[in-house]
Amino acid sequence: MNQANGLIKKKGSNITMKDVAARAGVTSVVVSKVLHGKASNVRVSAGTAERVKIAAEELGYRVNVWAQNFRNQETKTIGILHGIGFGRPLFSSGSHYFSVLMDGIVEGAFAYDLSVTLCPKLLQDNPEVAINDGRFDGLVWYSTTPNPVNHRLVLECQMPLVIIHAHAAQYEYRHPTIICDNRQGIRNGLNHLVELGHEKIAFISVPSDSALELQERAHAVQAESETLGIEKAEWVKLADYDRSIEEYLRSNRRATGILLQHDGLAPYVYQAAARLGIRIPEDVSVVGFDSTPFCEQLRPSLTSISQPLSLMGEKAIDLLVERINNPSSLARELVIPCGLDVRESTSSNVAQVIYQ
Repeated sequence: MNQANGLIKKKGSNITMKDVAARAGVTSVVVSKVLHGKASNVRVSAGTAERVKIAAEELGYRVNVWAQNFRNQETKTIGILHGIGFGRPLFSSGSHYFSVLMDGIVEGAFAYDLSVTLCPKLLQDNPEVAINDGRFDGLVWYSTTPNPVNHRLVLECQMPLVIIHAHAAQYEYRHPTIICDNRQGIRNGLNHLVELGHEKIAFISVPSDSALELQERAHAVQAESETLGIEKAEWVKLADYDRSIEEYLRSNRRATGILLQHDGLAPYVYQAAARLGIRIPEDVSVVGFDSTPFCEQLRPSLTSISQPLSLMGEKAIDLLVERINNPSSLARELVIPCGLDVRESTSSNVAQVIYQ
């Protein structure tokens, strides 16, 4: 227990700048200058500053962040709106896409001393109110399959907002956007397969015809095939993840090189191939898209186009902070290049295809 200016208070409990000022024998303005860097027009000697710091330490003074943020009309919190399906683990399931992206978002937010809140239902329950009710300083929204309702809500959002996996033109340049260079990424994957000697290549996707990135990747496969002078790659649109993959691999249309819409399809391709006695990479080479650490867990490990998800998350925060500080600035689009991580699922040993 400490006594300050006639008041007995538990150390650190509701200690204010006035208490520190009384203990140090200065004004609250001086305390604000020393402890918070405020009152830039006030000059404080080194001795006085040291006396204030000692008084604050003795009293256990701590900054009331909530009150400080309230005064500054800030929450120091950003909301993450996502379009990942509900009813399954977000971080541990599938290709780890979500966790890698979130690593980047959190890293970027912490660099600005911002907290992060996940909002899985923010676009479901009274979203018109929720995205503009002041609980956040800004929002990051991403979805590979935006529906018309969410598109309208995001378009009309008045709060600083950054969109991942979109082009600025989709939202009438009202919000900054960040997206990977899908065509360049597909070019990386196709070049790799062609250099290995593959001439018959397929692009496998699952139903999500409204997804911008799926359309971009599929069209890039076909356009880049023509540029490379090989047979036009077939776009294989699967009705489901399992049965349709096996039917395709069993058919006489089967390619020797396969590009996947995303890494999450790889386990289904691997399992179907194993049931049919098709060897990877000896009979068919497989290339994914994302290249998260999940690729190293597969056997054989998955060659994959590397979408720099963590970097995209960090850059999204940079764009958001820029928008928060200057809400009237022109919404800009950031396109991030892709790479290619070659692993064990691709080979130049193209065996003669034996149709089942």
